[in-house]
Amino acid sequence: MNWLAELRTGFNGWYTWQATDDVQLEVFCCRGDSTGPLALIIAGVHGDEYEGPAAAFSLTDSLSPDRLHGTVVAVPVANPSAFEAGTRLNPIDGLNLARTFPGNARGAPTEQLAAAIFDGLAARADYLIDLHSGGIEYLFSPVAGFYGVASADNPSLEAARSFGLPLLWQLPVTNGVLSYEAWRRGKIAIGTEYGGAGQLSERGVGDYRNGVIRCLSKWGLLAPVSIQENVNAVLEGDWDLASVPGMFRAYCQLGDVVRKGTTLAATIGSRGELQQEFVSSSDGVVLGLRSKARIEQGNWAVLVGRRVEIYV
Repeated sequence: MNWLAELRTGFNGWYTWQATDDVQLEVFCCRGDSTGPLALIIAGVHGDEYEGPAAAFSLTDSLSPDRLHGTVVAVPVANPSAFEAGTRLNPIDGLNLARTFPGNARGAPTEQLAAAIFDGLAARADYLIDLHSGGIEYLFSPVAGFYGVASADNPSLEAARSFGLPLLWQLPVTNGVLSYEAWRRGKIAIGTEYGGAGQLSERGVGDYRNGVIRCLSKWGLLAPVSIQENVNAVLEGDWDLASVPGMFRAYCQLGDVVRKGTTLAATIGSRGELQQEFVSSSDGVVLGLRSKARIEQGNWAVLVGRRVEIYV
């Protein structure tokens, strides 16, 4: 990975990185008047998510070395095989890159790619933003996710707040997720979600691009920018899973404020029989929904976020 260490100050452009024997990644690098700090912006970990890659492409057009203090590395498409296939999983080996970090250099192709990205980029970064969306099968309310306690002095929470999306999500601990694995190794890391159903939201692209710029400004890599506080709530929670396959019917919409005991969705069997109901276990806000009508056992169904108080 000598090319990253050897970038000259004032560098601004694309680099084709031979990440593994079989995978090349197109990486954009911008280095200002110093080598550090380094911020890594990564998207396209899932191949059916589009707001992140489009925002990363847009970001590259707005960065210039004369405005930058440190280094920004952007990887718009981290999983090229999945991106070309338009799938969440890598079609080469069927693995989920977003559950594979920090990877294994001697493992399956996805594990090798995860190891290259983690060791070559994430481990060298001071800051990391992992841009996601709902892909083909899911829908997400716009959320910036953080790790650790909901405390005003938590750098991950403050970065998520600076990103500027309407909601903050205290991300569940999930091994193999890039942002989590970076955070647990001392990086300031956040993960974001926006939209889905296989669509590309232009508003989402703009919000993502602006969010990255806000974070770069907060971290001192760019000049200060005005940050409008529009966060409505800090929420925690994880997905309810389908226990049986069937037809998924949602009785709520993204952003709905729901009460404990509300029936949110159901799985219907081959004779129209009710097989499973998804009932809110608490008051909260609907953050995520399955968008595909066919649901399999173990699939995500609905995500309700419960309000969390911030400690000061």
